[in-house]
Amino acid sequence: MPETPPDKDEAVQWFRKGNEHLNLGRHSEAVEAFDRAVQINPKNAEAWNHRGLALASQNRFEEAAKSFDRACSTDPSHPDAWYNKGLVLCALERYEAAVRSFEKALEINPQNAHAWHNKGVALARLGLDAEAKFAFSCAGWIGLHGGI
Repeated sequence: MPETPPDKDEAVQWFRKGNEHLNLGRHSEAVEAFDRAVQINPKNAEAWNHRGLALASQNRFEEAAKSFDRACSTDPSHPDAWYNKGLVLCALERYEAAVRSFEKALEINPQNAHAWHNKGVALARLGLDAEAKFAFSCAGWIGLHGGI
């Protein structure tokens, strides 16, 4: 008798287990659990995103970037995946690509002060001081007037 394929409920269970491990700082175990979740349901952008977070927490930035890429391609409207991708691209000193990722996050949620700020950091690293100053100003304004 053929084995029945795992169902999406099992993927959800692995995703929850991954989050538990991530919250407890057990990053390797979190990656393993998220790996299981995306093996079962490769269209789960949130699992790809959280897998990237667990990898980034281990300074495995190249792998994290690939995981965030997968989250973004699975759900192009996922602002956290675009934002997180920008962060790891900054860590990899790929500032132009990071700016593009932060811009995608801001297209989806223009009230994200953190994305504005980190876009400013990437622009400053590129020597684009006027653009960086504008991004920092946007972050500050949002911080004063509400936003995330």
